[in-house]
Amino acid sequence: MYFLIINIFKQKLYPLSLILSFLLLLLLHSFLRSFDFVDNYFNIYLLVLFFITIMLSVCFCIFFKNISVFFNDIKSKKAGLELQKKILFTFSIIALTPTIIIALFAVFIFDTTLNGWFNKKISTAITQSVEVANKYLLEHQNAMRGDILELANVLNVNANILSSDKQKFNKYLNNYTLKHDLSEAVIIDSIGNVLASSGFVFEYTYTEISQNYYNKSNQGEIIIAKEDDSNKMRAFLKLSQYIDAYLLITRFVDEKVLNAIESTSIAVSDYQSIELDQFDFKISFVLLFILLTTFILLIAMVIGLNIANKLVGPIGSLIGAAEEVGSGNLNYKITNQVLNNININELKILGQAFNKMILDLKTNRLDLELANDQLDKRRKFSESVLSGVYSGVIGLDKDLKINLPNLTASKILNISIENSYGKPLIEVVPEFSDLIKHLLKTRDDVVEDKIQIIKDDKILNLITRIVVQKSDDLILGYVLTFDDITSLIAAQKMGAWSDIARRIAHEIKNPLTPIRLASERLINLLNSNKNLDKKKFEQSLNMINRQVDDIHHLVNEFSSFARMPSPKLKIINITKVINEYITPLVTSFDNITITVDNIIPSALIMGDDKQIRQAISNLIKNSYENLSMNKIKDGKVSIFYKINKDSVSISIHDNGTGINSSDVSKIIDPYFTTKKNNSGLGLSITKKIIDDHNGSILIKNLKSDDGIDILLKFPLTKDKYKNMSFVDDKK
Repeated sequence: MYFLIINIFKQKLYPLSLILSFLLLLLLHSFLRSFDFVDNYFNIYLLVLFFITIMLSVCFCIFFKNISVFFNDIKSKKAGLELQKKILFTFSIIALTPTIIIALFAVFIFDTTLNGWFNKKISTAITQSVEVANKYLLEHQNAMRGDILELANVLNVNANILSSDKQKFNKYLNNYTLKHDLSEAVIIDSIGNVLASSGFVFEYTYTEISQNYYNKSNQGEIIIAKEDDSNKMRAFLKLSQYIDAYLLITRFVDEKVLNAIESTSIAVSDYQSIELDQFDFKISFVLLFILLTTFILLIAMVIGLNIANKLVGPIGSLIGAAEEVGSGNLNYKITNQVLNNININELKILGQAFNKMILDLKTNRLDLELANDQLDKRRKFSESVLSGVYSGVIGLDKDLKINLPNLTASKILNISIENSYGKPLIEVVPEFSDLIKHLLKTRDDVVEDKIQIIKDDKILNLITRIVVQKSDDLILGYVLTFDDITSLIAAQKMGAWSDIARRIAHEIKNPLTPIRLASERLINLLNSNKNLDKKKFEQSLNMINRQVDDIHHLVNEFSSFARMPSPKLKIINITKVINEYITPLVTSFDNITITVDNIIPSALIMGDDKQIRQAISNLIKNSYENLSMNKIKDGKVSIFYKINKDSVSISIHDNGTGINSSDVSKIIDPYFTTKKNNSGLGLSITKKIIDDHNGSILIKNLKSDDGIDILLKFPLTKDKYKNMSFVDDKK
């Protein structure tokens, strides 16, 4: 109640509430006055209805005020409106549901109770009780009727005697009164003067007799009635044989019986009145419950609207602030005035946290803008650097789509890659597809390959390299670099052929000089008339044959190197192949020992066993020739195997004099040799065989300068660990 009144005065609605209360009171009064029962209980009903009307009026005023604000919020599309609707609906349902259930139950109980009160049995019992009371009174009335007729008849018969002797008249009345159990018997005139009476009568006049009694008696009627405020029954009759004389007799009736009869009559009258008005009662009861339900509903809705306003106001401010921030205004914040007006502590904390969040966002945006500026500068710097690089560079995103190419890439590939931003690389340059597939298959961080592009009947040879950009194992992108080595390859080929031609010319020229000298000597011998010196002639011919054999050997070596067949790869046990080849050689060389320092049962590779034997033969032959040429006593060639996780290493070293440091890098080049009468193609053929097996060869002097070490390495197959003994890497 206090809450409602305070809200009325705060919102200045008391004039409207009073007017509405008065109108509602008049309406209810005019409606309820049509029911008969209201006449009996009008004061109570008026008080109750007045109170309910006042309360309803107050609630209506506050409700309409809040509803008007609510609809204004709807028109203005205020933030948080949906929440406000849900809160209002929830409070209405919470208040209305139990109220309606209780109201329906109360109406049902009330209707059942009324029907129980006014059923046929109770109505019959009440009606019969009234009949019993009436019969009791009727019996008394009939008895008094008989008494007054009997007494009047005697008095009329003896009128001459009794009228002349008043004392005798009084005595007779007294005796009759005692005999018939009457309380009194009186003879009065029309004015009320007592003409004669029994001994118990002390009044001199009977002025309280109604004139109606006299009028009816004059017409010959007998009047029998109960005296007011007493327990006496009265009978009144006119005496026909007397002049202006009326007989009045009275008799006492049990007071308790009379009170019971009167109470019963009143109760029956009220019962019948209520029975007739029970429908009115039900209507009034339902109306009261409707008013009460409306009152509770309005209170709930008013409370709901107030709570919703307390919630929606701060939430609306937060939503408005969020919309401002969403539009990019990071200078917006919830003011302290708004925060201080928030009565809910949690929402106030939320508002403060929101302001802090906006401040952090503003700081982060400034940092991002600064970082973007720096990134933009770096990008421009990178673009300027890339534009000056002679290599082609293409930046790719994590989906292998082009996002940063340089001009050199377009020039090398002779296409406009700048117009292919966002397109997959393999769509723009399909020749890179094998490189990309290899990258995705191996998942290596760096993949290198040589590719060949044929365009406009021109062959473009590129050496490519793609690097994966990662951050915490997350792929950010790729960088593809490539160089055009077409002219370089052509130059290398030209240089190689020039070198080959020079070396072949040199090697052929060396034996041609003695051949020429021997030929000239033979010509001179033939032209001379002297006898031929057979010994010198044979020496010259033998020299020519030897030099021709050297040229033939040189040509065969060159042909063998040029026509080296591709290996026929299969799974082989390389240790078995090498050991089977070395075993018969152990006793084949004089003054040289060949040993295998460690034995491993198996090392499986993909290889061609014939070419592997040829490579090992060249290396052992090279060591043997080196030891023999330098006349090393107790020459020794050692072979050592080593198994790594994914490869097998074969080390071949001797205890010769080694090679010059300046010749180490050229020792494998074709036609390079430090030996007499040697083509210089043995190690080149060995290098090609090892390359064809995806292996590697490394030649170096031993640290003690007493020999060379040749290290071969071959990749193992998937069955590389089968029946395999591992050697400690530290050896």
